[in-house]
Amino acid sequence: MAFKRFPSVAGLRGFEACVRHLNFSQAAAELHVTQSAISHQIRQLEELLGVELFERTAGVVTLTAHGAELLPVVRVFLKDMGRLVDRFEHSRDQGSVLEVFVHDSFAQTWLIPRLSKFYHARPDIRLKLNTDEFSRFENPNAQVAIRLAEQGANWSGLYAELILRERIFPVCSPALVEAQGIASTPADILKYPLIVRSRSTLNGQQVSSPSWDYWLHKHGLSGEPFDCALTVPHTSIAVQAALRGLGVAMARTSHIFDELDSGVLQKPVMNELVTTTGYYFLCAAGKEKAAAAQAFLEWLKTEMPAPD
Repeated sequence: MAFKRFPSVAGLRGFEACVRHLNFSQAAAELHVTQSAISHQIRQLEELLGVELFERTAGVVTLTAHGAELLPVVRVFLKDMGRLVDRFEHSRDQGSVLEVFVHDSFAQTWLIPRLSKFYHARPDIRLKLNTDEFSRFENPNAQVAIRLAEQGANWSGLYAELILRERIFPVCSPALVEAQGIASTPADILKYPLIVRSRSTLNGQQVSSPSWDYWLHKHGLSGEPFDCALTVPHTSIAVQAALRGLGVAMARTSHIFDELDSGVLQKPVMNELVTTTGYYFLCAAGKEKAAAAQAFLEWLKTEMPAPD
């Protein structure tokens, strides 16, 4: 619909202020404009509508019947417009919200410790972390996921990009290395007390990462006796136990970047074992081009070593 004779918002605000004050000078002061500007706005509005809105007699301003008819329409319009502007401003201040489905352990050990850097780089984007295992990518907020899966997995209908190949290796406290000495061969690790995951097998099949069963098998050490210092259900708990000097944990790359850099954990043997799994960035096809999703993906890639 084309409005050929629609008044300006400034003119409507001036009219409403004049009605409340019945004094052009006071209306001008409220709106931080000059009295002549208010007079000009009212005159333009009257000329546009073809009616008089105020009667001015002996310095007294009164509202005409036409002005009284216009007033409720103007007030509804200004009220609705004010609410809409407030909502838009609030939405702008909040910035984009990107929902990220992510493994709980990855969120705790890798993502959350680095989020301040992302927020510093992109203060206009806020993340909503969701640790549900299943994501359907139906959220309109450029929903994405970070998933650990076998390399080459089929992600039908999704955009998928490998962002981190997983390696596993033993880690322990520096005090334990000092007490036991550096292991010169993988077999030497069996002299250490080991922290073992109770979920190292699934349905009778070996889990590739991060599992002592898998690591020992790949080094030809399956069936060799070892000292099991502690059994835990999750890798994150195994890493915490290793930090306390309780033994050697099998860790994956994404869990202990920071601990290795700071030296609170060490590798008693330097062998790293490349696994068949990796972390993938996923989203609905085409959503990788959405501004928030694209910015998050690019930031992830700057924080991670490039996949080999």
